[in-house]
Amino acid sequence: MTAMNETIKTIKERRSVRTYKDKPIEKEKINEILECGLMAPNARHLQPWKFIVVTNKDLIRETAKRVQDKVIDNPRYPFVKERLKTKEDAIFYSAPLVIFILGDKKNKWSKIDCSLAAENMMLASKSLGLGSCPIGMARHLKDEKDLIEKLGFDENYELIITLVFGYSDEEPELKERKKDVVEWIE
Repeated sequence: MTAMNETIKTIKERRSVRTYKDKPIEKEKINEILECGLMAPNARHLQPWKFIVVTNKDLIRETAKRVQDKVIDNPRYPFVKERLKTKEDAIFYSAPLVIFILGDKKNKWSKIDCSLAAENMMLASKSLGLGSCPIGMARHLKDEKDLIEKLGFDENYELIITLVFGYSDEEPELKERKKDVVEWIE
């Protein structure tokens, strides 16, 4: 086996972090994360994304609470009530940075392209000493018109994925990966 380079090491060590230190992220690091998102491959180089960057703690808390209120009694999400036993914020985990990734509604490749940007951002954050976690439940914001307006979501774009970032206050273990999902045709 060959020695692991830094890129492969970062990919293999990245984990979804759900506990963050109460410490703001430096603007230079946020800009680097965004730059890496912009460098993602995308169909026909149309770059069908918009990134809404939120560092305002009150707005992050309000947004998390709105999502939480929508899903708290949903039987599909029993883990939200569980998390609330130990966390103040069961949606964004009190992370100091939330990035909403929006995709152009008219571009049929937006979901894929925005997902590639999201992965670049999460890998960049790991390489910068930060933790990250993709948050799918934020999609429940779609009916919160006043909040969507406050967040500045463009009506021609839809929320694809939300990412949270911060200085990790935990070291999540590697979860086993399925190996029987690869088929070779030679």
